[in-house]
Amino acid sequence: MNIKETIKAAKDIHDKHVEMPEWGVTIEVRTMTARERANLFTSCMDKKGNVIHDKFQAGVIIACCFDPESGEKLFAPADESLIMEKSAGAVERLANAAMEISGLSPDAMKEAEKNV
Repeated sequence: MNIKETIKAAKDIHDKHVEMPEWGVTIEVRTMTARERANLFTSCMDKKGNVIHDKFQAGVIIACCFDPESGEKLFAPADESLIMEKSAGAVERLANAAMEISGLSPDAMKEAEKNV
């Protein structure tokens, strides 16, 4: 197998389960793909290149959260307002889990702002 085939075959999308006691559910959080990450940053910037934090938080949840039983995405972009109307602590914990598993450090948003 050549290098390109090895890369293509690599299983690099990871997941973890996050208990959400406020909602009485467990959510599967998966690693974001590079395309999802690029789309997320593009969709969450204002015209000046600043990250719109509430859009970012909802966007990372939409990109990374799945039903652990069916494997299907939990949220679609149309669910942004639903997410943002929930408990700030719960949303932050879920968004942080999604960012962590996707390798997004707190500095990633600052870096994204600089690259616009």
